[in-house]
Amino acid sequence: MDSPGRKIHKHNKKIWYAPNKFESYGEEEIKAVESCLRKGWLAPGPITEEFEREIASIFGKNFAVMVNSGSSGNTLALLIAGLKVGDEVILPACTFATNVSPVIQLGLVPVFCDVEHGEYVPSVAQVIDKVSAHTKALFLPNLIGRKPDWQGLKDELFMLGRRDIILIEDSCDTITNTTVTDIAVTSFYSSHIITAGGGGGMVMCNENSQRDLALQYRDWGRMGTNTESFSERFGHCIDGIEYDFKFLYPILGYNFKSTEINAAFGLEQLKKLPLFLEKRRQNVDRFVQQLKELAPYGLVLPNNHEKVDWLALPLMFPNRKALLQKLEDSDIQTRVCFAGNITRHPAYRQYYQVFPNADEIMQNGFLIGAHHGMNEQDVDYVCE
Repeated sequence: MDSPGRKIHKHNKKIWYAPNKFESYGEEEIKAVESCLRKGWLAPGPITEEFEREIASIFGKNFAVMVNSGSSGNTLALLIAGLKVGDEVILPACTFATNVSPVIQLGLVPVFCDVEHGEYVPSVAQVIDKVSAHTKALFLPNLIGRKPDWQGLKDELFMLGRRDIILIEDSCDTITNTTVTDIAVTSFYSSHIITAGGGGGMVMCNENSQRDLALQYRDWGRMGTNTESFSERFGHCIDGIEYDFKFLYPILGYNFKSTEINAAFGLEQLKKLPLFLEKRRQNVDRFVQQLKELAPYGLVLPNNHEKVDWLALPLMFPNRKALLQKLEDSDIQTRVCFAGNITRHPAYRQYYQVFPNADEIMQNGFLIGAHHGMNEQDVDYVCE
């Protein structure tokens, strides 16, 4: 993003939006996966359980259930929340598709709100303004890493006497601690802060009953566990028929299971999380310090950037397409800010509303990489 008079230097590698190839993993992850393969345990097992405990602890939750993606985790989060068909769920218009799709697929009613300018997430006031007698949950993403004011939301709901409203945190974009939320989800997709071999996710909760229900929905809807105890397996009847509860289905479930290999990879990544987060903070700060000189030309930087564990750097520019073309031609990969205003998209058009800030993000917003695979020279090249 060159300002007038600035000379652009050549760069010898492509700047990816997310870590590419060996920028995010190394021999440690490879050896962990190899060890898992040599042990011969491929289905979720003891390594998965260890990974679940570690992630639950970071998020301040009692339990975690590993799944094959954050999107699957979002579906499970809604399923274990005790919601009923017709219940209203408040969501921001600026979001990711699988924050909204399961709400509709499960027969819930999405109620959209705008987001704050330069924040990419809604304010407490924007959310509370949408609360009605039919509201049963807030389902908000920590979009691009930015967190809504979860404590402020909880406090405001308490003042309104609405302790019945469940706080569901879609934290697929970052790894964080939010003890005040009731249910949380995160993702280990290949472009995220840590990955579990290219995929994986977790849903986290505080109630044992929610954890058990998440396992049932994840594992085809079956009642059974991983036990091989014969008496436990055949301690149930269907119409007087003693039946193995590994194949007894009390609910309509899914196959959202991950693998032990994913967990082995993810555990090694978790050891690097502090380093990854710090490197991302440094890169974002270096970007902001250099790019703020372009504010007079219309470049909009995120507010309070230093308080966020970013997935990427969100920016806005009035002539976005021309700028992105220039960046892409310079081997700098870019992305738009996910859905922008999702109610404008064909699949969600029945919910269409004008949301000024989400619409501005849709018109002008974009993302560039600021990940731990980038060094200072990479950041400087993008800024040029």
